[in-house]
Amino acid sequence: MMSEYRDPMLERLFRESEREFEGEAITERVMARTRNRLFTLAAAGISLSLVAALAGWYLFAGSLLDFAVLVSQVLTNPLLDLGAGWLALVFMPVNNLASLSVLFVKGLLMAWKKLTGATLIR
Repeated sequence: MMSEYRDPMLERLFRESEREFEGEAITERVMARTRNRLFTLAAAGISLSLVAALAGWYLFAGSLLDFAVLVSQVLTNPLLDLGAGWLALVFMPVNNLASLSVLFVKGLLMAWKKLTGATLIR
């Protein structure tokens, strides 16, 4: 009827658009490429993190070890000189800053638990 008024190029485009697309195959390919890119990105991130950690270890290991030794020496120095008798043996476990700080933090946690009724550390 009105076929004489239709543009043949438009009719060809509409006929091409009516064909079935391979939906699942396209989805599979897109997901496979996305998965591969994700694995590549994850491998690159892990490799870069490992290189950064090794470089940091190489650059700062000596100074961090010296700092750790200094802190452990300061925290384990005796607070009071109690001599070599039985009194020194009795108070040796609590005669330094490290043990007193541990006892203080444990007391704070116990007080917090009593005040709030929460269980933080067993």
